[in-house]
Amino acid sequence: MRPTLTQLVSSAFLFASLLMPLAAQVTLKRSAVVYCGNASNTSAPATIDETRVKEATKEWRKIQADGIDHSSAQGKQLLQQMNNTVREAVKAVAGDASRDLVVRKDDITDSKGREVADLTDKVVAKLAE
Repeated sequence: MRPTLTQLVSSAFLFASLLMPLAAQVTLKRSAVVYCGNASNTSAPATIDETRVKEATKEWRKIQADGIDHSSAQGKQLLQQMNNTVREAVKAVAGDASRDLVVRKDDITDSKGREVADLTDKVVAKLAE
């Protein structure tokens, strides 16, 4: 008895879905900070140095220059603005660099040995625009 086309397609889909997690083989730390993308289906991961990127934002410089308490209303508002600015810059740079996952430096391991690019300099440059 020959399988039908529907059965073949269903079998192929099932096989591919079972292999998907094996293809990614990227592991994130439990407390990883993901700026964009998804570790379960990445083929081109990247990282950024969170401290350097944060220091490149006008919001962080204002917090530091004015001695604003992070837990104050103004501090929380500036931190939220900073996080939004960083995520937008990361998404733009990741798209330009054809990277589908960006996480904080040292939050990722790749058992397949792929290059995990560091986009820090590009993100800092984007923030300076």
